[in-house]
Amino acid sequence: MNSKNDDALRHLRLAGVVRLGLGGGRGPTDAYVFDPHRLALPAWACALGDAGPPALLVTLDRHLDIVVPERPADMPDRSAGLRALDEHARWRLDVRNYDHILAAMEANLVGDALIIARTRPRGSFAGDTYVDTRGRSHRIVTATTVDRAAEAYLHPGPTDAVCDVLEAASAVLLDVDLDCFTSLSDADPTTVLPWPKAVIREFLLPPDSEPFWDAVLGKAVALTLAREPHHCGGLLASGELFRDVAEVLFRELLRVEPP
Repeated sequence: MNSKNDDALRHLRLAGVVRLGLGGGRGPTDAYVFDPHRLALPAWACALGDAGPPALLVTLDRHLDIVVPERPADMPDRSAGLRALDEHARWRLDVRNYDHILAAMEANLVGDALIIARTRPRGSFAGDTYVDTRGRSHRIVTATTVDRAAEAYLHPGPTDAVCDVLEAASAVLLDVDLDCFTSLSDADPTTVLPWPKAVIREFLLPPDSEPFWDAVLGKAVALTLAREPHHCGGLLASGELFRDVAEVLFRELLRVEPP
């Protein structure tokens, strides 16, 4: 069996993960779409394979998903194979979908992480370096918006590390949680308000962000997109939001036709 067919069969084992080809644009040639964000972990494993250095994760989210897994030492290493990583993500990671990033560091899939997010869940790791249970150090760089990440890339201050982690990376995993493009209602904190397309575009493509995106997309090997409907106002609301985000993310940023 040739490697291309083997890769296709590996992907078919990932229940609930839709793989899309993104040929003809800029950036990654493959995208993986799923609902619970923890399924990003086996998708990253599928994209990276069993060998090679870990990738830099560049993730856009409403939440900083850096809660330490309950038993981090139990996370299989990527050398254990896709099935082991997939089963662990589905059955052992938290159903609240906020510990998959540090779990991916434990698995040696993700090296450093650049996280663009606005909200810190209770129990989130608070440091700027995570040392996994195998003794490897991982830098965690955070920014609240794309324009702040882009500014830190173009004009780094004494403590800005956006440029450092991007330049050090051999490969990038670009990850997007659909709830990045939502806000909670001031009148009712249990109500989720999806952003209109104009606000999505303003967030994703602020002025002077092109050099930052060139640096990210020039090394991106895959895009993962979590739909998380329960964080986006439900199935219907999240479907409409996905359509608007796809127009900006795929057509305007990646320059390919939306799925």
